[in-house]
Amino acid sequence: MKTFRFLSLCLVATAALAASHVPKASTRAEIKAYVEAAAKIVRKNGPSCATFASPEWRSGEWYIFVDGPNDELLCHPNASLVGKPSTTVVNAEGEKVGAMVAAKGKGNGSGWVEYRWTPPGKTAESMKTTYVVGVTGPGGKHYVVGAGGWNVK
Repeated sequence: MKTFRFLSLCLVATAALAASHVPKASTRAEIKAYVEAAAKIVRKNGPSCATFASPEWRSGEWYIFVDGPNDELLCHPNASLVGKPSTTVVNAEGEKVGAMVAAKGKGNGSGWVEYRWTPPGKTAESMKTTYVVGVTGPGGKHYVVGAGGWNVK
């Protein structure tokens, strides 16, 4: 009976860990895998902002953002940015962060963008390394899916 309980506990713990898509480390490989997993959902279902707001996708400084077909931000933890045209999203230095992200994800493009951005829960900007990928979702609509980290290795 103890063996059965132990195995059951292990299976539950494994399932819980497997459900999390949040990177385990701030590395390019982990961030890219995180974004690619989110992009797969957007390709199939379109932007899934409620899904990306769940604990399986958002934790601490980790979050997925999605730009929509009209080049406006659809999914982001900062509600004041949602609905804004990506070209108007700038950092404190006036750098056009949204335009940089949109350009990298144009068509089915993908790649890395570096810029200064304020981490969630902080007040000062620091260098952020972000991976973005352009995807075609339902109805042929184009989206840019991305996420990034601070102190990326």
